This record gives sequence, C-alpha cells and structure tokens, in this order.
Amino acid sequence: MPRPEIEPAYGYVRALDLPDDEVDALEKQLYEYASANMLRLVDIRVDRYRLLRLGELSAWLAEEQVQHLIIPSAEHVTPHPIARMMFYEAVCLDAGAELHEACPEE
Repeated sequence: MPRPEIEPAYGYVRALDLPDDEVDALEKQLYEYASANMLRLVDIRVDRYRLLRLGELSAWLAEEQVQHLIIPSAEHVTPHPIARMMFYEAVCLDAGAELHEACPEE
C-alpha cells in the first residue's frame, strides 16, 4: 500500500502586540496541525503590522508557490468579517492556496 505523500505547507501568524511566548505557542499549534494532517510546515510568516498587507501576502504565497497555508484561525487574523473575506480571497483566489485553520473559533 503506497504511503500518502506529505505536502509542504506554510504558516501565517498575525502577532501585532503578542509577547514572544504567545507567538511561540501559536507556531506550535501550526506545527501540530501540519503533522496531524500530513503536511510539512516549511516556514511561518509572522506579521506584526496593524494593517493587513494582503498584496504582500498573496505575492509571498505566489512566489513560494504555496499550496497550503495554515493559520491559527480566521478570527486570529482579524475580527472583522469583511477583512476576513478579503484575506480568504487573497489566499485562495489570488494566490491559489488552500487555507487551513489550526484552531477554528466558533
């Protein structure tokens, strides 16, 4: 029986005012999610800007040819529903990556 291939993935954490230990905990969640879902986390981008830089994000995803992007949750990226929709569009439609939420909030 052939083993399923482990695919590369990238992570994205929006850190704004988070202390380093909280950023480390979020990164650990991304690694755990990747491992549990047959993904290999190649790199994590930590964003500390107040504004979502969606153009830069989609350019980075396209440049790295990212197929899987893991985030802690959509709510972690931004609490604003329209901004979340724009983030989703930048990742999935503009860059063509699949978005994964390690710890979706309900």
